[in-house]
Amino acid sequence: MEFLTVEEVAKILKMHTNTVYKMCREGGLPAVKIGKEWRIGASRFAQFLEGGTGAGSTNSGDGILQDIFRGGHVLGVFTEKEDIPAFELSFFSAAPKKNYLLFKACWWQHPDDIRGYFSRGGLPVEELEASGSLVITDLSKAFCSSGAVSAAEKWLDAAKEALSRGYRGLIGSGSPHFECCGSHPALMEFEDALDKGLQGLPVTGVCSYHMDCSVADSFARLADLVSRHDRLFIRTPGRWVAARDVRTTSF
Repeated sequence: MEFLTVEEVAKILKMHTNTVYKMCREGGLPAVKIGKEWRIGASRFAQFLEGGTGAGSTNSGDGILQDIFRGGHVLGVFTEKEDIPAFELSFFSAAPKKNYLLFKACWWQHPDDIRGYFSRGGLPVEELEASGSLVITDLSKAFCSSGAVSAAEKWLDAAKEALSRGYRGLIGSGSPHFECCGSHPALMEFEDALDKGLQGLPVTGVCSYHMDCSVADSFARLADLVSRHDRLFIRTPGRWVAARDVRTTSF
């Protein structure tokens, strides 16, 4: 059997080698450890590229996904930024298939990079976009041109459009970061507008944040974010912490 090295796979997937190592360790790639080195079977990797295996998908996050699909506005906190795209792929792949519009909001991610990543993971992006069942939009561009409230309205417009077209509702994910709106007050303005707008709508929405401790007052910022969401889950290397209701939680 022919094997590929981590470096070769990283070049093919256009990822950092650390990300590929993580995918090997957590079962996201069809890999085996030979001595101290990871090797990826060439034939099984070809199946992975064709959609046979979801990148980064592990059974450990199944309970989190089931809870998220209860609906509402959910905050996901990731200690590793590289885990966010893999989670979003798993989220959309596991989304209920019956008549929901899928909405992916990009901040630091480029829409074309997301399209490529999702496609390699097995999500039929081209087909979904062509049918209008998947919308991928750049919210950082909307914010820069029109402000925080306008960026939040992109979510709300997508939800209302879904209902007007006969969908049961919206399943969406965005990936902001602590400084994506230029200032913490602007970010809170965005989250306030989004949270208030989503209330009462048939929407399952996740805001996936990287817990960047290098940002000043990062934990105070996190507390502010928690207060603007219905539930919270945390992802650390090799571990998921179950989602919890936070609306009545005091900080």
